[in-house]
Amino acid sequence: MTPARIESHPARGASLIALLAGIWLFISPWWIYGAYGTPGAWNNWFAGVLIFVFAVLRRRHPAATGLSWLNAALGIWVCVSPWVYGYAGSPGRVINSLCVGFIVFCTAVAGANSQKMSHDPTSTV
Repeated sequence: MTPARIESHPARGASLIALLAGIWLFISPWWIYGAYGTPGAWNNWFAGVLIFVFAVLRRRHPAATGLSWLNAALGIWVCVSPWVYGYAGSPGRVINSLCVGFIVFCTAVAGANSQKMSHDPTSTV
């Protein structure tokens, strides 16, 4: 892949959104919800860091679709984590987890499928 194609690759945009969602997931337990020190907060910190790292790596290596699929799995995990960690009774935190999980999942699937969406203008297919 040429440097120009890497810069314009659709996975880079999708990964940027996932990267920002990972940052938000990481900071929201203590800056927004005051839930630091709880198992749910630790889960958000860990998942937020992984989402961020996978998104950064995906931006640097657009052909590595496996990183997007890992983020898709993390997006699903973030959606179900309120019930696993017992904070389903906190509507704000549940909505936050559902929204972040949905965003990460959708951007990851879009990024993973970006090879199909991008095309080489020089190809004859």
